[in-house]
Formats: sequence, C-alpha cells, structure tokens
Amino acid sequence: MTISTDQSPKDPLPSARQSSFSQCQFMGLEFDIGEQAEWLPLILNMKPQTFEFFVTPNVYHVILLERDMQVVSAYDDARWKVCDSKILSRLAHSQNLDLKVYPGADIVQDLLADPKAQDLRFAIIGPDLSQIDTLRTRYPDVDIQHIPSGIMDRRTPEWEKVLTAAEACHADIFLICLSFPKQEYFAQDLKRRGNASGVGLCVGASIDFLTGRQKRAPEWIRACGMEWAFRLVTNPKRMWRRYLWDGPKIIWMFLKWRHQS
Repeated sequence: MTISTDQSPKDPLPSARQSSFSQCQFMGLEFDIGEQAEWLPLILNMKPQTFEFFVTPNVYHVILLERDMQVVSAYDDARWKVCDSKILSRLAHSQNLDLKVYPGADIVQDLLADPKAQDLRFAIIGPDLSQIDTLRTRYPDVDIQHIPSGIMDRRTPEWEKVLTAAEACHADIFLICLSFPKQEYFAQDLKRRGNASGVGLCVGASIDFLTGRQKRAPEWIRACGMEWAFRLVTNPKRMWRRYLWDGPKIIWMFLKWRHQS
C-alpha cells in the first residue's frame, strides 16, 4: 500500500512558509520534500531566532532508528529531514513516493560556494584545524569559524565545553561533523539548551570529502546508487559492518513496513 504525502508546507519559520516543501511518510520517518534549488535559499536566508537543525537520513540511520530510542528522540527534535540515500529513494519510488535525494556532502559544498555565503558566519564542529585551513583557502570570502571537539562523549565536561563554544560563536550556520549519531545528539542538546540561534546541519564526513581527506565516489557511481560500495572498497576496515552486516537489514525492514502499510 502506498502512503500518501502531506502536501501542506511546515509552518514555524517565515521563510519556510513561502516554500513549496511537503512531507512524506516512509518507513516510519517523515521526510521533507523539496528541490535542491529550494533548500539553498531556505538555509542561507533563514536566520531563525532559535536554533533549528537538519538531519540527513540514510539507510544506516533508518536501521538504527528502529532500535535506539535516543536516536529517535534526536530525530524528533530535528526541524528538517532530507534524504541522503539513493537506496532509500529507490525503495520509496517502488511505492510511488519521491524522497528528493540531496546528500549532506552536496548541501555543504553548494552552501559554501553560494555568493550569499559571504554574508554569513559558518561554524564547523568536528574536523581538525588543517581541514579548516584548506576550506578557508578554497573559500577565502566566507567567514569560517572552527570549534574543535576532539574525542568526546555526551554529558562529559568536554561535551559541555564544546556546546558552550558553539553558543558563544554566534554563527548563522553550523556544520556539525561528529559522525552519526553523536552529531544528532549534539544538535539536540544545542537546541534544548536554548542559548543558540541559527541553523545546524548534521553532515558527517562532508568536510572530509571537500578537503580530500576521504575520497568521494565519482559522480557516475553516485548516480547509480553505488556510493556505498565505493566507500566499502576504499575503507573496508571501517565500513564492512555498516554495509555488509547492518545495511542488508533495510530490505527486510522495507518488506515488513510495506506489509504493515
């Protein structure tokens, strides 16, 4: 059975009300649907008085959401959920649903390259200073602030220190690159503390791809929906469990969801 989409745009922010975004329920998750050309001006022109954040669900996220209520809680606090997975998109397409994929790495690259970015302050949480220097060289007219994080766990003194630094930065856009689900927890805590404003994007390895620390799959491989295979081959020690053990579970989850629907 096909789940219908809710075509009414979300309310809370003026810039969002003027867009044509809709929501689509798929496998227990409400995806926000919009064209890539719509997301950029929304993010770049928003400037909310509170802190709001994006998550970019992929196959691994959906699998973990089924069994980890902490991740569910963080996702519930996210203002937008933008599909980051060709595989999810194709499964949804089989049910006549269009999730409009816009990978986090592409969002970050498009944001920093946009002329409007020169009027904003970006704060990057996670990558080391050498990567920040690379970005500043590549985008010399963009105000890029670095909030070092190191290795930290939630509710530790170091975690609190980084949250405080993010609040003091007064950035317009926060690029939170702490790996999943730590980055979602960080965004949730930053929102719930109520001391920050701006837009946060939980975008994982996007800065690694931009700076060349990790090699991204060629565009034709990404277009085929095989980026996961490229990442597995180039980094098997880190990725084998995610893609060979956890990843296939999405098929059974999809079949179960379709049957229940």
